[in-house]
Amino acid sequence: MNKLNGWFARLLRSPLLWGGAITALYYGAISAGILNSAMLLRFTAGHSVEYIVTSFFFIGSAALVLKAIEVGSQRRMPELPLLGSVPQGGQTIDDVPDLLPLLADTPQHLQKGFLVRRLRDLLEHVHRTGKPETLDAEIKYLADIDAMRAQHGYAFVRVIIWAIPILGLLGTVIGITSVFAHLDIKHFDASLPMVLSGLQVAFDTTGLALAMSMMLMFGQYFVDRTEQALLAEVDARVNSELVGRFQSDDVGSDPQLGPMRRLVETVVQATERLVSRQAEIWRGTIDVAEERHRQLTTTSGKQLESALAGALEQTLKTHATTVVAGERQLSEQNHRQWAGVQQALVQTAEATARQHSEMARQSELLLKVVEATGQIAGLEQTLNRNLTALSTARSFDETLVALSAAVQLLSARLGQAAGDQRMVNLSASAMGSSAPAANTRPSPLAPSPSPLAPSPSPAAPTIKPRRTDKAA
Repeated sequence: MNKLNGWFARLLRSPLLWGGAITALYYGAISAGILNSAMLLRFTAGHSVEYIVTSFFFIGSAALVLKAIEVGSQRRMPELPLLGSVPQGGQTIDDVPDLLPLLADTPQHLQKGFLVRRLRDLLEHVHRTGKPETLDAEIKYLADIDAMRAQHGYAFVRVIIWAIPILGLLGTVIGITSVFAHLDIKHFDASLPMVLSGLQVAFDTTGLALAMSMMLMFGQYFVDRTEQALLAEVDARVNSELVGRFQSDDVGSDPQLGPMRRLVETVVQATERLVSRQAEIWRGTIDVAEERHRQLTTTSGKQLESALAGALEQTLKTHATTVVAGERQLSEQNHRQWAGVQQALVQTAEATARQHSEMARQSELLLKVVEATGQIAGLEQTLNRNLTALSTARSFDETLVALSAAVQLLSARLGQAAGDQRMVNLSASAMGSSAPAANTRPSPLAPSPSPLAPSPSPAAPTIKPRRTDKAA
């Protein structure tokens, strides 16, 4: 699959594919009448050599355009260093394996460019030789290699630029050969059009080849200048990335100082690896302890959850049973209380009915009392009128005396027994107070008013009989 992708990528970058496609589109447009310029038809579609020259020109132009696109994409370099900043005191050779993966994180358009390839080759050289002192010479060597490689990248275009004038010369030769083949001295006028046609082919193909060759040469010049500027930027960037990054083992004239320094560095590196290994062992032990603690915590949590679930379930069952019994007891108590309340309500209703009957009877009595009170008020009014009339009489005493005499006379005639006589008390004390008489009802024994009285009296005084032991 990777090979297929690589082959497809190379095919897409092939100038033959794009040049052939452009040639097909160009002559297809001429055949369809889209391009109908007389000059284009004369110089690019007049002879088979012109077709070949135009096809070569389009292929060379496609190669230059692809090259320009590649160079332009590589000039978009990141501003930050690809290998990171240089630490204080530089880096050792053992840090090279850590720097190589940083190049794999670069942008995709720089992966196969001059910069990343040169940095990778230089790091591998330092890691392989173990001598940072030779880094400067290697940088110059790789710069020369990239310059030569850039020049070789225009080989195909140079071949096309060289081949186009040759094709123009070939067209000239073909045209001149056609002139000589059709030239007839005896019939010059008849052969003149063919001679002119051959000369036209000869000159047109040469002119077209020279013009296209010059355009390709100018295009190659501008693309080459751009690539040379790119190589200069790559050289400067490589120097800023690698020069002074690694510690040098240059020890001067003492030949033993270098091995001792390397020995010390080896011991330091071994100590660092030992410390790192011990740290990894401790980290693994801590991770195992944490995992064990996590498992124990999980198991304890599950057991506690199960115990709490069982206890909670049992408690809920007991609570449900207690609640049901309490509800049943409360229901029975409420039933008894409601029965008592209903009985009390019935008794209250009966007492209320009896009280209603008693109140109705008392209401009737009150009505009668009110009627009697009205009658008493009428009697009081009548008695007051009688008392008023009596108080205005002038001969009240004489009338009483005459009346008493008349009564006694009548009593004597009736022959009442001497031992059971009734006497009339006409003392002033009995007649003087009129207030008690106003509060008593008139006696049925009171005599009617006498016709001898000067003024009629509406009522007579009450006469109380008195029993005496002897006759008056």
